[in-house]
Amino acid sequence: MDIGTFQVDNFSDSVIGFVPLTTKMPAENSLYSDNDLFQIAFQHAAIGMALVGLKGEFLKVNLSLCELVGYPDGELTKLTFQDITHPDDLDADLAQVARLMAGEISSYNMEKRYLTKSGAIVWVLLTGSLVRNGASEPLFFIAQIKDITARRKVEQEKEKLLAELQQSTAEITNLRSKLLTICAWTKRVRCGDRWMSVDEFLVNELGLCLTHGMSTEAEEEFIVGEVSARK
Repeated sequence: MDIGTFQVDNFSDSVIGFVPLTTKMPAENSLYSDNDLFQIAFQHAAIGMALVGLKGEFLKVNLSLCELVGYPDGELTKLTFQDITHPDDLDADLAQVARLMAGEISSYNMEKRYLTKSGAIVWVLLTGSLVRNGASEPLFFIAQIKDITARRKVEQEKEKLLAELQQSTAEITNLRSKLLTICAWTKRVRCGDRWMSVDEFLVNELGLCLTHGMSTEAEEEFIVGEVSARK
Protein backbone atom coordinates (compact mmCIF):
# COMPACT_ATOMS: atom_id res chain seq x y z
CA MET A 1 0.00 0.00 0.00
CA ASP A 2 1.58 3.26 -1.13
CA ILE A 3 1.17 5.73 1.70
CA GLY A 4 2.52 8.49 -0.50
CA THR A 5 -0.71 8.67 -2.53
CA PHE A 6 -3.31 9.15 0.19
CA GLN A 7 -5.91 11.87 0.11
CA VAL A 8 -7.16 12.76 3.56
CA ASP A 9 -10.89 13.42 4.00
CA ASN A 10 -12.46 15.41 6.84
CA PHE A 11 -9.40 15.49 9.07
CA SER A 12 -9.84 17.62 12.19
CA ASP A 13 -9.02 16.48 15.72
CA SER A 14 -9.67 12.87 14.80
CA VAL A 15 -9.15 10.83 11.67
CA ILE A 16 -12.35 10.00 9.80
CA GLY A 17 -10.64 8.15 6.99
CA PHE A 18 -8.32 8.43 4.03
CA VAL A 19 -8.58 7.00 0.56
CA PRO A 20 -5.84 5.74 -1.81
CA LEU A 21 -6.16 7.86 -4.94
CA THR A 22 -4.91 5.10 -7.24
CA THR A 23 -7.08 2.26 -5.89
CA LYS A 24 -9.44 0.61 -8.37
CA MET A 25 -11.73 -1.99 -6.88
CA PRO A 26 -13.51 -4.79 -8.83
CA ALA A 27 -17.18 -4.26 -9.65
CA GLU A 28 -18.28 -7.02 -7.25
CA ASN A 29 -16.93 -4.92 -4.36
CA SER A 30 -18.99 -1.87 -5.32
CA LEU A 31 -21.21 -2.45 -2.29
CA TYR A 32 -18.29 -1.25 -0.17
CA SER A 33 -16.80 2.19 -0.30
CA ASP A 34 -13.03 2.60 -0.48
CA ASN A 35 -13.09 3.75 3.10
CA ASP A 36 -15.05 0.66 4.17
CA LEU A 37 -12.47 -1.57 2.53
CA PHE A 38 -9.66 0.33 4.21
CA GLN A 39 -11.33 -0.04 7.59
CA ILE A 40 -11.72 -3.80 7.09
CA ALA A 41 -8.10 -4.19 5.97
CA PHE A 42 -6.88 -1.98 8.81
CA GLN A 43 -8.78 -3.78 11.56
CA HIS A 44 -7.98 -7.30 10.38
CA ALA A 45 -4.35 -6.84 9.38
CA ALA A 46 -2.06 -9.60 10.67
CA ILE A 47 0.34 -7.00 12.08
CA GLY A 48 -0.34 -4.10 14.40
CA MET A 49 -1.36 -0.85 12.77
CA ALA A 50 -2.09 2.58 14.19
CA LEU A 51 -2.80 6.12 13.14
CA VAL A 52 -0.87 8.36 15.51
CA GLY A 53 -1.32 12.07 16.16
CA LEU A 54 1.53 14.55 15.90
CA LYS A 55 1.99 14.53 19.69
CA GLY A 56 2.14 10.75 19.81
CA GLU A 57 -1.48 10.03 20.76
CA PHE A 58 -3.07 6.90 19.32
CA LEU A 59 -5.94 8.07 17.10
CA LYS A 60 -6.91 4.69 15.74
CA VAL A 61 -5.54 1.21 16.48
CA ASN A 62 -6.31 -2.23 15.11
CA LEU A 63 -6.99 -5.56 16.81
CA SER A 64 -3.50 -6.96 16.30
CA LEU A 65 -1.89 -4.02 18.09
CA CYS A 66 -4.36 -4.21 20.97
CA GLU A 67 -3.62 -7.91 21.41
CA LEU A 68 0.12 -7.29 21.22
CA VAL A 69 0.25 -4.69 24.00
CA GLY A 70 -2.69 -6.02 26.03
CA TYR A 71 -4.79 -2.84 25.97
CA PRO A 72 -8.36 -2.73 24.66
CA ASP A 73 -9.06 -0.15 21.99
CA GLY A 74 -10.72 2.27 24.38
CA GLU A 75 -7.71 2.32 26.72
CA LEU A 76 -4.98 2.37 24.10
CA THR A 77 -6.46 5.39 22.32
CA LYS A 78 -6.13 7.31 25.59
CA LEU A 79 -2.37 6.74 25.59
CA THR A 80 0.56 7.90 23.48
CA PHE A 81 3.25 5.78 21.88
CA GLN A 82 5.61 7.41 24.36
CA ASP A 83 3.59 5.89 27.21
CA ILE A 84 4.15 2.31 26.04
CA THR A 85 7.65 2.61 24.54
CA HIS A 86 10.52 1.23 26.62
CA PRO A 87 12.43 4.20 28.11
CA ASP A 88 15.71 3.00 26.60
CA ASP A 89 14.23 3.09 23.08
CA LEU A 90 12.25 6.32 23.28
CA ASP A 91 14.97 8.82 22.31
CA ALA A 92 15.88 6.88 19.17
CA ASP A 93 12.20 6.72 18.16
CA LEU A 94 11.65 10.43 18.76
CA ALA A 95 14.74 11.25 16.71
CA GLN A 96 13.26 9.41 13.73
CA VAL A 97 9.91 11.16 14.23
CA ALA A 98 11.70 14.52 14.16
CA ARG A 99 13.35 13.59 10.86
CA LEU A 100 9.94 12.69 9.42
CA MET A 101 8.50 16.02 10.52
CA ALA A 102 11.47 17.88 9.01
CA GLY A 103 11.01 16.11 5.69
CA GLU A 104 14.45 14.50 5.84
CA ILE A 105 13.01 11.02 5.37
CA SER A 106 9.71 9.63 4.09
CA SER A 107 9.64 6.60 6.44
CA TYR A 108 11.80 4.70 8.88
CA ASN A 109 12.24 1.22 10.33
CA MET A 110 13.51 0.40 13.80
CA GLU A 111 13.44 -2.40 16.31
CA LYS A 112 12.15 -1.28 19.69
CA ARG A 113 10.43 -2.51 22.81
CA TYR A 114 6.90 -1.90 24.02
CA LEU A 115 5.71 -2.28 27.59
CA THR A 116 2.43 -4.19 27.68
CA LYS A 117 -0.39 -3.48 30.11
CA SER A 118 0.83 -6.34 32.31
CA GLY A 119 4.34 -4.89 32.39
CA ALA A 120 5.88 -7.46 30.05
CA ILE A 121 8.30 -6.43 27.32
CA VAL A 122 7.62 -7.20 23.65
CA TRP A 123 10.02 -6.54 20.81
CA VAL A 124 8.60 -5.08 17.60
CA LEU A 125 9.75 -3.98 14.17
CA LEU A 126 8.22 -0.55 13.68
CA THR A 127 7.72 1.12 10.31
CA GLY A 128 6.70 4.74 10.66
CA SER A 129 5.59 7.22 8.02
CA LEU A 130 3.92 10.62 7.92
CA VAL A 131 0.75 11.70 6.07
CA ARG A 132 0.59 15.31 4.87
CA ASN A 133 -2.22 17.33 3.31
CA GLY A 134 -2.19 19.05 -0.06
CA ALA A 135 -0.21 21.93 1.41
CA SER A 136 2.44 19.51 2.69
CA GLU A 137 1.39 20.15 6.27
CA PRO A 138 1.86 17.11 8.54
CA LEU A 139 -1.41 15.53 9.65
CA PHE A 140 -0.70 12.19 11.36
CA PHE A 141 1.65 9.21 11.40
CA ILE A 142 1.02 5.70 10.19
CA ALA A 143 2.66 2.98 12.29
CA GLN A 144 3.00 -0.62 11.17
CA ILE A 145 4.13 -2.89 14.01
CA LYS A 146 5.35 -6.47 13.67
CA ASP A 147 5.94 -8.67 16.72
CA ILE A 148 9.54 -9.96 16.67
CA THR A 149 9.76 -11.07 20.31
CA ALA A 150 10.34 -14.73 19.44
CA ARG A 151 13.12 -13.87 17.00
CA ARG A 152 14.83 -11.57 19.51
CA LYS A 153 14.74 -14.30 22.17
CA VAL A 154 16.47 -16.71 19.78
CA GLU A 155 19.09 -14.07 18.98
CA GLN A 156 19.67 -13.35 22.66
CA GLU A 157 20.11 -17.07 23.37
CA LYS A 158 22.64 -17.28 20.53
CA GLU A 159 24.50 -14.27 21.90
CA LYS A 160 24.52 -15.83 25.37
CA LEU A 161 25.85 -19.15 24.06
CA LEU A 162 28.49 -17.36 22.00
CA ALA A 163 29.63 -15.37 25.04
CA GLU A 164 29.84 -18.57 27.10
CA LEU A 165 31.83 -20.27 24.33
CA GLN A 166 34.25 -17.35 24.13
CA GLN A 167 34.70 -17.41 27.90
CA SER A 168 35.32 -21.17 27.88
CA THR A 169 37.86 -20.80 25.06
CA ALA A 170 39.68 -18.08 27.00
CA GLU A 171 39.77 -20.26 30.12
CA ILE A 172 41.14 -23.22 28.15
CA THR A 173 43.81 -21.02 26.60
CA ASN A 174 44.72 -19.72 30.05
CA LEU A 175 44.96 -23.26 31.45
CA ARG A 176 47.13 -24.39 28.56
CA SER A 177 49.54 -21.54 29.23
CA LYS A 178 49.96 -22.83 32.78
CA LEU A 179 50.65 -26.47 31.89
CA LEU A 180 54.14 -27.75 32.71
CA THR A 181 56.35 -29.76 30.40
CA ILE A 182 58.28 -32.35 32.41
CA CYS A 183 60.96 -34.64 31.07
CA ALA A 184 60.21 -38.06 32.53
CA TRP A 185 63.75 -39.28 31.81
CA THR A 186 65.73 -36.49 33.51
CA LYS A 187 62.96 -35.36 35.89
CA ARG A 188 63.50 -31.78 34.78
CA VAL A 189 60.88 -29.06 34.25
CA ARG A 190 60.73 -26.76 31.25
CA CYS A 191 60.29 -23.13 32.23
CA GLY A 192 60.27 -20.79 29.27
CA ASP A 193 63.33 -21.62 27.15
CA ARG A 194 65.28 -23.48 29.75
CA TRP A 195 65.10 -26.72 31.69
CA MET A 196 65.58 -26.90 35.43
CA SER A 197 65.43 -29.45 38.18
CA VAL A 198 62.19 -29.98 40.05
CA ASP A 199 63.78 -28.55 43.21
CA GLU A 200 64.93 -25.44 41.37
CA PHE A 201 61.49 -24.96 39.83
CA LEU A 202 59.73 -25.30 43.17
CA VAL A 203 62.05 -22.82 44.87
CA ASN A 204 62.66 -20.23 42.12
CA GLU A 205 59.36 -20.28 40.25
CA LEU A 206 56.83 -21.17 42.92
CA GLY A 207 58.67 -19.65 45.88
CA LEU A 208 58.44 -22.76 48.01
CA CYS A 209 60.83 -23.63 50.83
CA LEU A 210 62.11 -27.21 50.66
CA THR A 211 63.00 -29.21 53.77
CA HIS A 212 64.69 -32.55 53.98
CA GLY A 213 62.38 -35.41 54.72
CA MET A 214 61.37 -38.87 53.67
CA SER A 215 57.93 -40.24 52.91
CA THR A 216 56.65 -43.38 54.56
CA GLU A 217 56.94 -45.25 51.26
CA ALA A 218 60.52 -44.09 50.81
CA GLU A 219 61.39 -45.15 54.37
CA GLU A 220 59.93 -48.62 53.75
CA GLU A 221 61.86 -48.99 50.50
CA PHE A 222 65.03 -47.79 52.22
CA ILE A 223 64.66 -50.30 55.07
CA VAL A 224 63.93 -53.14 52.65
CA GLY A 225 67.00 -52.18 50.67
CA GLU A 226 69.19 -52.05 53.76
CA VAL A 227 68.00 -55.44 54.96
CA SER A 228 68.60 -56.99 51.56
CA ALA A 229 72.09 -55.53 51.39
CA ARG A 230 73.03 -57.03 54.76
CA LYS A 231 71.97 -60.45 53.68
